[in-house]
Amino acid sequence: MDCLDLCCGNPSGCTRVCRNKTAAYVDQVREIGDFYLRNVPRAPTMPVCLDHQIVPLIYHGSSRVDALRNDIFALRLPDLINYSTGELRFNTRSELCAAFHISPDAEIMLTGVNQDTRIEPWWGLAEQRIAIIRALVELGIKLVTVPNFSLVLDHPRHDDMHAMKRIGLVFSEFLNSGMPCALHPNGRTEQDFERWRRFIASRDEVQVLAYEFTTGPARKARTTFHLEQLAKLADGAGRDLDIIIYGKPDVIPILRKSFRKVVYIETTSFMKSVKRQKATRENNAELGWTSAPTEIGEAIDPIFAHNLYERALYLKAKYYSGLEALSKAA
Repeated sequence: MDCLDLCCGNPSGCTRVCRNKTAAYVDQVREIGDFYLRNVPRAPTMPVCLDHQIVPLIYHGSSRVDALRNDIFALRLPDLINYSTGELRFNTRSELCAAFHISPDAEIMLTGVNQDTRIEPWWGLAEQRIAIIRALVELGIKLVTVPNFSLVLDHPRHDDMHAMKRIGLVFSEFLNSGMPCALHPNGRTEQDFERWRRFIASRDEVQVLAYEFTTGPARKARTTFHLEQLAKLADGAGRDLDIIIYGKPDVIPILRKSFRKVVYIETTSFMKSVKRQKATRENNAELGWTSAPTEIGEAIDPIFAHNLYERALYLKAKYYSGLEALSKAA
C-alpha cells in the first residue's frame, strides 16, 4: 500500500502527489530520528577489561551473615540511590559492601536493567545525576550499564525516539563523569538498530554493549530478530565489542560468534537461595533444585555459596565451552 493514510485517507484513490507526500513524511521522520542520536555529546574512550564470564547479581543483604566472596558481583543501579533526596544511599565502599554482604575486595558492576518504575526516576533526577555518577566513581564501581529506557509497542513512535535519545545522553553522562559504561541499544525496528549502528560505528567510546533477554527480546518470536540486529551492530562497529547480557542464557553461544566477550549477569543463584532451594547435579549435564529448609533465623550463606559455584560451572560448561572446537570443525 503506497498511502499510509497520512494524506488522502483513500488508498484506492492515492495519487502520485499523495505518494510523494508520504515518502517525504517518512524521510522527515527518519531524519528526525537520526538527529536524535547525532547530537548526543561525545565522550572519552574508557576501555574496560571484562575478565569474568559469569557475574552474580546480588539483590540485597538479607538472610546472610558473612560477606560472600567472589571476584566480581553485580548490583542493581536503583538499589544504590535514594530518589527522594537525589543522593546515594552509601557514603563509602565499606558501607555498600556491608549492606549487601559482599567482600570489599570484589569488583562491583551496576546493571541498569530494571522495571520502568525503577529506572524512569533516574531521568527525573536531572542535574543531580552528575553528582551521583561522580559519587559512584568514588566508590570504585567498575562499570555501569545504561538504564534500559523502554520502547513500547502501543505508544507513539516519537516516544521510542525519546527513549533512544535518553539512552544516548545518559551513556554520555556516565563517560564524561569518569564512569565506564556499557551502551544498551534498545530498539523495536530495523531502522532503530540502523540508527544505533551508525551511532556505534562513529563513536570509539562505545566499547561495551548491554542487552536484556527477559521481556520482549526473550519472546520466542522476537529473540532471533534481536540477535540478528545485535550481530549487525557488532559487524558494523569496525572494532571488537564486548556485550553484557541479562536474562535467558541460551543466547550466549550465538552472541559469542559476533562479540569478543559475552558476560552473563547471573540471577538464579540468589533467588533460589532465598527460596531455600539447593542446586543438585543431574547426570553431570543439568542442574536440578531440591528443597533446603533452614531454621528460623538461620543464614543462607552456605546455600548461596554452593548454588553460585554449581550454577557458574553449569553455565560455563553448557554455554561457553566448545565454540572454538566447533569453529575449527566448520
